[in-house]
Amino acid sequence: MISRRKSLENTYNKAKDSLFELMDLLEIKIDCSYILEELEEIKHLVKKINLVNDTIVDEMDSVYQKLYKKYKNKLAAFLPPNESKKLTNSIKEWIRRLPLLF
Repeated sequence: MISRRKSLENTYNKAKDSLFELMDLLEIKIDCSYILEELEEIKHLVKKINLVNDTIVDEMDSVYQKLYKKYKNKLAAFLPPNESKKLTNSIKEWIRRLPLLF
């Protein structure tokens, strides 16, 4: 049980760090394809620690799908400031909720 707890804590820390890193990437204007790739990876990490069946993974998937649909033909583009701010606000909310997942 302790090793399972330690594994969850490690995954939690990695997910939290990745979310902060994604906010940094948005600030320095990294292309959409990389942002989508990071978001997908974070979603899988959060899925591992989501022991209370929170809607956070569904929200991440929804954001991913919307961004992919909107930018699939221009993945090398940068997110416009309003889109970037919206995603940053979502990330802040996910970071706030992350400790409640397990």
